[in-house]
Amino acid sequence: MEARRLSQISTSMIRRMFEVVQEARKKGIDVVNLSIGEPDFDTHPEIVEKACEAMRKSFTHYTSNFGIDELRAAIAERYGVEPKNVMVTAGASEALMNAALAFIEEGSKVVIPSPNFLSYFTYAKVCGGKIVQLKTHPTFEIDVDALNELMDKDVSLVFINYPNNPTGVVADEKTLKAVVEIASDCNAIVVSDEIYDAIYYDKKPTSLAGMENVVVVNGFSKSLAMTGWRIGFVIASETLLDSMLKVHQVNGVCAPAFAQKAVADVLLSGKADEIANEMVGEFRKRRDYVYDELKKMGLEVVKPEGAFYLFPRVPINCIEFAEKLVEKGVAVTPGLPFGDWNENYVRISYATSMENLRIAMERMKEFVEGL
Repeated sequence: MEARRLSQISTSMIRRMFEVVQEARKKGIDVVNLSIGEPDFDTHPEIVEKACEAMRKSFTHYTSNFGIDELRAAIAERYGVEPKNVMVTAGASEALMNAALAFIEEGSKVVIPSPNFLSYFTYAKVCGGKIVQLKTHPTFEIDVDALNELMDKDVSLVFINYPNNPTGVVADEKTLKAVVEIASDCNAIVVSDEIYDAIYYDKKPTSLAGMENVVVVNGFSKSLAMTGWRIGFVIASETLLDSMLKVHQVNGVCAPAFAQKAVADVLLSGKADEIANEMVGEFRKRRDYVYDELKKMGLEVVKPEGAFYLFPRVPINCIEFAEKLVEKGVAVTPGLPFGDWNENYVRISYATSMENLRIAMERMKEFVEGL
């Protein structure tokens, strides 16, 4: 029998869309998939070679739960903190789950601005938290006064994510620090998911690393196109890290040793920024193209300043829109999994080639014009 803690949790809408795409392809429909949340670039050959070299040097065993010293030091230097404030995890998802289990008290409130990364809702439900959503439409920016009204002593944790998935919005420093201050007044923890911090265009994201009641979650899946390598990390005070360690030591244990070593080497060599910047240059071209095409279709859309998503408002229910669009050969993600008030939004990932994007936009234009 399934545990009751899973009773409110359904299979991911993204997984459902994957199955819809598969069914469409079985019918012979050529589908351009714009629902994928990972870079379409392969991991850079230099990182692969460094990983192979690390394996040959016996980086194939357990590491400390906190990660190898070289990687912790390299991360600490980038974020202006001490290595003792860094813990390496088996991907950012494990870090998020560790934080949720460590700080969400059963029955407490968990504040999640909407729209936001769909997994936050799952983490809150698994931990028995009561989800309280903060509406950010239509600009997708946090209204600090509205947040202040939602907050009270029953809130245990606030999830924020900038650059944001699914909107690509980058919050300004003043807003983020206000969020932390409001949470601190309620004795709540802020989990700042900064996984897209290296993928930005004109507005540089602010990191909350080093702030007292903040757990920063990050990793290298997006910035170095390493989704399958599972290297994430958290930055937090020693007290907060000790709490997360209680979960991590029996959950993730440690990230793959050879992958940790490869990332440490590429960070220390300075190559990491070069790799990320090459991807960002390509993402910028794609963003500009898709944004312009959506505007030509007459769709309301906020221009993203980070990540690789757009979140346009569509004229019909998002699920109906997505399922009918697949029949025309384009897959997007319905907005509903990203929180309340998203019934008429869809997420478009431009983490695919310009050739695919041109085909997809032409098909989508024809579809929208027919509605």
